[in-house]
Amino acid sequence: MKATLTILIALVVLLTGSCSNYQKTLKNPDLNKKYELAQYYYNKKDYYRAVTLFEQLQDNFNGTAMAEKVLYYSAYCNYALKNFPLAGFQFKAYFENYPTGQWAEESLYMTSYCMYLESQPAYLDQTDTHKAIESINMFVTVYPDSKYVAECNTLLDKLRNKLSQKAYKEARLYYDIEEYKSAIVALQNVVRDYPEIAQKEELDYLSVKSHYLLAQNSIEEKKTERYQTAIQVAMIFCEENPDSKFVQEVKGFVSKSENALKNMEADRKEKLTFKNE
Repeated sequence: MKATLTILIALVVLLTGSCSNYQKTLKNPDLNKKYELAQYYYNKKDYYRAVTLFEQLQDNFNGTAMAEKVLYYSAYCNYALKNFPLAGFQFKAYFENYPTGQWAEESLYMTSYCMYLESQPAYLDQTDTHKAIESINMFVTVYPDSKYVAECNTLLDKLRNKLSQKAYKEARLYYDIEEYKSAIVALQNVVRDYPEIAQKEELDYLSVKSHYLLAQNSIEEKKTERYQTAIQVAMIFCEENPDSKFVQEVKGFVSKSENALKNMEADRKEKLTFKNE
């Protein structure tokens, strides 16, 4: 018990002394002392105290060689504290102010990575996702041989997948609410913009079915053309996806469309015969 109490007292004294030293340094006009303590806290991963000191130093070190280090470490403090917008802003500021600096390449990459981390889930607004893609592409253009390029490609794949899933859900919604004309356009746009999407076969199938249902629900004047289009897209699907689980149903759309056209033609001939009589 006595040994435990001694350890606790020592810890309290140590922490109190540390806090006291920190508070004194905050008020100390000696910039070198502040920088030394900021580095100490940074190395100890006490990023909140470190960034507070680094932020104090930024204005004081403007125009000096020390400013580069202060900005770099301050950015990483905010990154560690998950303040990604500010960290990204500081990494970008580092690159813009020190384009040939020691950490220029790393900072430009971290600018993009912070933007990647700000990208929202697929069901939310994707403005940040588009910005992250643009930023990563810029990094690869500036540093095509960088060690970060492989990671950039991985991030781009994840961001594009997020965009493709949002586009898929939006296109699927048109189909679900039976807006078949809009669904056809949206479904085809998803396949065109994201040919690598996992649901490509499903999207093609829904496009075929939307064509058929659009024709089925059209006014008489538009049915012939739309059934013919439905047959064309269905046959293309069967050629491109012979082993698809949807292929039998799609063939059914072809048969139904052909029968509908035959019946329409028969009705037309019957009406002409009746009229001529």
